[in-house]
Amino acid sequence: MIPADWSPVHRADGELVGWLEPGGRPLLLTGTPMAGPGEDAAELLRVRGLAALDRRWWARLPAPLPAGLLAAEDPQEDWTWQPVVLVESSPTGCTVRPEWPAPGETGRALLPVPVGDLLREEPPA
Repeated sequence: MIPADWSPVHRADGELVGWLEPGGRPLLLTGTPMAGPGEDAAELLRVRGLAALDRRWWARLPAPLPAGLLAAEDPQEDWTWQPVVLVESSPTGCTVRPEWPAPGETGRALLPVPVGDLLREEPPA
């Protein structure tokens, strides 16, 4: 659930592109920090917020990912960090799929928003 003190940031066409925390730090649609606070944080989100989501991310998932949509807010101990891409993100959740799905692997995983430590920019050390 999006915290009540986050301010939504929209483009001129009304599309939600992220949020600002009370201190001004820009957050992507996943709730992941985009950069440190700054005067142009809202404009940064408007210009680059959606594009910043289009990259490799890492999530703990079962391998292979089962068909259908898997609720992945509570990773199991045997799940591993895997490279994923975002399929969709909204204030209620984000959907990811394996970056390189195995043949026939069509499953998706649903993560809550904000994603917290469930979605990372880098694999854990």
